[in-house]
Amino acid sequence: MIDVPAGGLVADVFLPDRLPAPTVVVRTPYGTAGLWPEADALTRAGLAVVLQDLRGRYRSPGDFEAGADELADGHAALDWTTAQPWSDGVTYLYGTAYEAYAAWCAVGHPSVRGVVSRQPWPDAALAVDEELWWRTEIGGGRRLRPGLYDLALTRPVWPVPLGDWPPAPGCWKPQARRAVSRIRAAGVPTLHLGSWYCGSAATTLRQAALARRATVVMGGWASPLTHRLQAECAIDIPAGPDPAELALSWLAAVAAGADPELGHRCLVLGSNRWETKDPRPVARPALRTLPLTGPARASIDHDPADPHPSLPHSADLSAVGPRADVVRLSVADGVGWHGAARVRCRVETGRPAELVATLVHETPAGVRTRLSDGAEPITPGRGTAELRCAPVAVDLPAGHTLHLELTVGRHPRHPAPETPVVVTVADVELLVPGGPR
Repeated sequence: MIDVPAGGLVADVFLPDRLPAPTVVVRTPYGTAGLWPEADALTRAGLAVVLQDLRGRYRSPGDFEAGADELADGHAALDWTTAQPWSDGVTYLYGTAYEAYAAWCAVGHPSVRGVVSRQPWPDAALAVDEELWWRTEIGGGRRLRPGLYDLALTRPVWPVPLGDWPPAPGCWKPQARRAVSRIRAAGVPTLHLGSWYCGSAATTLRQAALARRATVVMGGWASPLTHRLQAECAIDIPAGPDPAELALSWLAAVAAGADPELGHRCLVLGSNRWETKDPRPVARPALRTLPLTGPARASIDHDPADPHPSLPHSADLSAVGPRADVVRLSVADGVGWHGAARVRCRVETGRPAELVATLVHETPAGVRTRLSDGAEPITPGRGTAELRCAPVAVDLPAGHTLHLELTVGRHPRHPAPETPVVVTVADVELLVPGGPR
């Protein structure tokens, strides 16, 4: 391994025994040390590896501004890489989260022959807790700042500058559009690795649907957002293929000229089984209505001094207990769907608010964990609301229960009003994609 200035920014270079060689390039804001084991494995497979600190991160000079410089800097890094005597002129791009965004920005470079994208940034719709975690621990400063998110939640004034806060809806839309345009134009094979438990699941599926030669694997892998609090993790994470191993084997196969198709794979939550099918949901599926048990009409009484908590995605929600600020409806036994569930209802409120629907899986042992959620603004008066939840593949075994929980906000994941709000909901429907399960 050697440290070199690549396109003006600092990078670690790992070289195989046989040169010249194709090169895997990872451009990262997270520091390169965590990627060294993967780089070593790739060199043993005959590939060179370049791990570059992004502008303004770790050893690289300048200022980091999320989404601003990855097109120009990415192309400069690939120009530098392909000009080296150890390069055969072919590159592959690889990355997780923001690294995947940086890869998509550079995919138009003529040297690129393939891309691996894992749990990509930015999410299609950032929740407030995920946005706060990004801005405190990842998106500001030169290095990662672990633990700052937890500190921020306990303080009335944020301990670091956050820019405009709370974020406006779609604050990352320019970056998302930039990634989408590059993916649509790319003709190279791509591997898309996602997790149903991560907020990036919808983005993973959307990007894979746009790619021309995509292989898609959706699992239940952990991430800092899903299993950040290990002591509270109540999800039974199933055994399955390791995403890093999938990425490395795919890259080695493509570089060797072999068929890169690993085959689509999809983890089905609840039953926790792996299926060899395309995880991408049907674009316009027929919907069926699930039979809900519970009150036909009920009120959500929001107290700003005690907002309904979201808890980490992996936490057991049964610890929250009964509350006046949640309406809970249930479906027992035999519940399953693949795609985005929708919630429709009549609403009445005296103040503007955000109605949140959370789909919760309860096991026979009473453990309750979040499967998916969605939110929709509501205005004063009477009207209707339709909420679209994040896509997921679910098949709950007999004896397991699905709950639909309606709240006004769900702090800190979804913003809660600063004043008391009463929302009446009636005629609630839960619609899920139909067809074979």
